[in-house]
Amino acid sequence: MALAEPLARVDGIENARLRADLAAALGEADGPAEDRWRARERAETAADRARAFLRSQGYYAARIDARLDADGRALIRVRTGERFLFDGVRVAFDQPDGAPEPVDAVQDALALSAGDPVTARSVLDARARLTAALQENGFPEAQTAEYAVTVDHADTTADAVFTATTGPFILLGDGRFAGGLAELRGDYIDRLAPYELGDPASVSALNIYASRLAALDAVAVADARLAPVEEEGPDGLRPVDVRAEPAPRQRLTGAVSWSTDEGAGARGSWARRNLFGGAERVTVSGQIAQLERLASVEFFAPHWAAYGQDLRLAAELAQERTDAFDQDVIRLDAELTRRFSRKWSASLGAGLHTGEITDAQGTRTLTTLTVPVGAVYDGRDDVLDPREGLYVDLEAVPGWSVGDADVRFVRTAAGARFYQALGSELTLALRAKTGAVWGASADSIPADLRFHAGGGGSVRGYGYQELTPLQVSPRTGALEPFGGRSLIEGSAELRWRRSERLGFAAFVDGGAAGPDIEPAFGEVRYGAGVGVRYYPGFGPIRLDIATPIDPRPQDDSFQLYISIGQAF
Repeated sequence: MALAEPLARVDGIENARLRADLAAALGEADGPAEDRWRARERAETAADRARAFLRSQGYYAARIDARLDADGRALIRVRTGERFLFDGVRVAFDQPDGAPEPVDAVQDALALSAGDPVTARSVLDARARLTAALQENGFPEAQTAEYAVTVDHADTTADAVFTATTGPFILLGDGRFAGGLAELRGDYIDRLAPYELGDPASVSALNIYASRLAALDAVAVADARLAPVEEEGPDGLRPVDVRAEPAPRQRLTGAVSWSTDEGAGARGSWARRNLFGGAERVTVSGQIAQLERLASVEFFAPHWAAYGQDLRLAAELAQERTDAFDQDVIRLDAELTRRFSRKWSASLGAGLHTGEITDAQGTRTLTTLTVPVGAVYDGRDDVLDPREGLYVDLEAVPGWSVGDADVRFVRTAAGARFYQALGSELTLALRAKTGAVWGASADSIPADLRFHAGGGGSVRGYGYQELTPLQVSPRTGALEPFGGRSLIEGSAELRWRRSERLGFAAFVDGGAAGPDIEPAFGEVRYGAGVGVRYYPGFGPIRLDIATPIDPRPQDDSFQLYISIGQAF
């Protein structure tokens, strides 16, 4: 098979960037020309392509000679001449009678002025910016602008005139709702509008309106568009027609998991959507597992009282049986989350937990009031299976426990996850987490607020909570995991998406919980392993097998984990 070679050699251009761009525009030939006639044809073709390319870059006076070199190969000699510059750039608006002149932002959007090089790309980009600016500033029906460029070879300049057919000037009016939105309250749907009544019409505002509606759990698909011109009100406001199709009012879900350290588990839930016309959702859930059994009910109100502000109320009855503690507890929680941007959010909550706890300190009854405060930065490209981005979460939980103990404390935690695509198939995922309990010892705070390490969501290869400070259990008289005041964890995982359905992973985890507020770096232990990922279409099903590195005598030789979703 013949090797490719440049269509023609270029002589006469000293600017390296321009020479490289011209070579790319000329392209390649399959191999040497068969004879001098074919070589001459190649030179002529290369000259035509070079002429078109140089004109697109503002070299309207370029001279190009097609010839053959001493070896009989295609050659073009180029004299670019001076680059033409714009002498004047003007915008003309073709408008209906009575339409206002477009705002200065539309004129400025052209971003093309006298002295700029006359290039095809700059003209096309300016036309696109002008059209987009009109459609964002009250002229959503503006047509793609026309343009004319007049070149003056005498003084190597050019004049450009852009003519924009604006269409009517439109102000946004009330929303009119149909389809599935009839089940949502009008004031709630208005809350989602990204504009104020009477704002100039904007194509992006209508698209954002539709996307906000479609993101609701109660809505399947949504669309927002301007009403016909004949329906414009006497105040000059054009109504917005909003249509949507509702999602099913009820939803059933279920999942199972299994691991060698936590055993088997199953959970299920029933949800009822749009209870009061504000896209509210109530979810009743249950879980039966070797270590935990629970029943819960949760009320979730998206965009509660304001757009981007969510309210969650939850009640839970749980029974936990772990090596570190046994607990029967009732939890009542409330949380208000506010999104400040697509990536940033903050939350404020309150929790009241009461229960009976049995651990190495004996059996106690505690009632704990907490006021968790948190912030999240979520820059991931995908929630279920991210390949790019950064996720950071920060939390501080002031608490006060009364009952068989009276203690005040603050529990803090910070975590970060980083994802980087390495080509089309590989993803590097990194995770780090640290935490501390301030103002109280580990044995004086509720068991589920201490830090524990080890297991499938922590350090794979070790048993659940096994990288945790130990105390003698009054139940068995043996040393058992108790929990600590500090936590340090980290993970590195390389994920290979081999095909649409199948993937693999290799990972190393490390971490430990410590008895003191300082991280127990000297107690950190590591586990390593490999995994298989199956992608059914909604997120991966995960199977991981991991083994401890430098295991202790009490550590098992391996641990196996099966669940839905990536490890982190």
